[in-house]
Amino acid sequence: MEQKLSKNGHLLLLGSAHSLNHSLFVIASPLLALIMADLGVTKSVIGAVSTAASFLYGVGALVGGPLGDKIGEAKTITLCLTFSGLSTLIMLGAATTRSIYLYGLALVLMASWASLYHPTANSLISKAFKGKVAESMGLHGVGGTLGVVLTPTIAWIIGSTFGWSWAFVTFGMLCLLLAFLFSKKFRKPNNGNNYVGTIIDALKIRELWVLLIFNVAIGLFMKGVELYFPTYINENRQVDQAWASVALTLVLAAGVPGQWIGGKAADKFGSKKVLIATSMGVCAGFLCLLFVPIYMVSVAAFIILYGLSFYAHQPALNSLTGFLSPQNQRGAVYGVFFFTSFGIGSISQLIAGFTADLYGLDVAFYLLTIFAVAALFLSFKLPKKTEHT
Repeated sequence: MEQKLSKNGHLLLLGSAHSLNHSLFVIASPLLALIMADLGVTKSVIGAVSTAASFLYGVGALVGGPLGDKIGEAKTITLCLTFSGLSTLIMLGAATTRSIYLYGLALVLMASWASLYHPTANSLISKAFKGKVAESMGLHGVGGTLGVVLTPTIAWIIGSTFGWSWAFVTFGMLCLLLAFLFSKKFRKPNNGNNYVGTIIDALKIRELWVLLIFNVAIGLFMKGVELYFPTYINENRQVDQAWASVALTLVLAAGVPGQWIGGKAADKFGSKKVLIATSMGVCAGFLCLLFVPIYMVSVAAFIILYGLSFYAHQPALNSLTGFLSPQNQRGAVYGVFFFTSFGIGSISQLIAGFTADLYGLDVAFYLLTIFAVAALFLSFKLPKKTEHT
């Protein structure tokens, strides 16, 4: 019983850290119009800056996994929370000087430190929760999503009242508080193996290649939706700016049951079946948003279909990745996967922003839909693997 309570407590702290890790990157979305007006930049420029930060968010994952294996997961996550939180203070300087360069520096530093989290946390969960890996991944995701669903609305309230930079600083201070809790609650790191897997070792696992390409396709639409969805429905679907930020919150809120359902379903039916079903749901959400003429219906359908499906795929994909990789290489493997999703996939922000400036956001979302369809086709080629096979 005591061990179960300890595991639940650790999962709660990890879920909170997961929440703040993602919160830092959804603050800008509802405040995008204010930020662009204050800094005097276009969608292409803000997309390029966001792409650079997201790329580093992915690249840093290549360091985070092996680092967690080497110095311990708790120490790595504490470093991640502390320095990503401190980096938000630079936003105050960016707002004061109206400098896109300081804004970009703040985003880059936030992303670099925050990038250590995902491979470290997922490697830890895949090792510590045997028998219910996918469900634990899902609950970890739920813990993160429960907090992050409130971020766009809270960010909008703080940013529109006190200035957009204070929205970043508020969440940065919460990161510092949680870093303190990690340093107190987690004790000895879980190192387990003397040998730490390398990126080269991870890339030698042949079964992971299809999964990697599938992951890139997901990243190519994920980051574009995350950054531009509120602006899209505001400009192209006549949704009020405040309600557009609420709509993004609702997409994230749909992820709460989505994470849990995806984890339970993956443990019961297998990750591949869940990934095919969720890829279909994502495509259906995009098609509703683009082609259903009644805007209230199209936006609502996208919120439900995309929100549920996108978040349900995560525990299935994370658990399948763990099943396909040896334990002593797992940190490196998760690092590679987060690089392909958040790093290579981050280019969608640049592509969507550039396309939107040239042809409009409707065309940009047609392009994001094409990436989602590509992911659907790839899902049928994924390996069929469970924890016990």
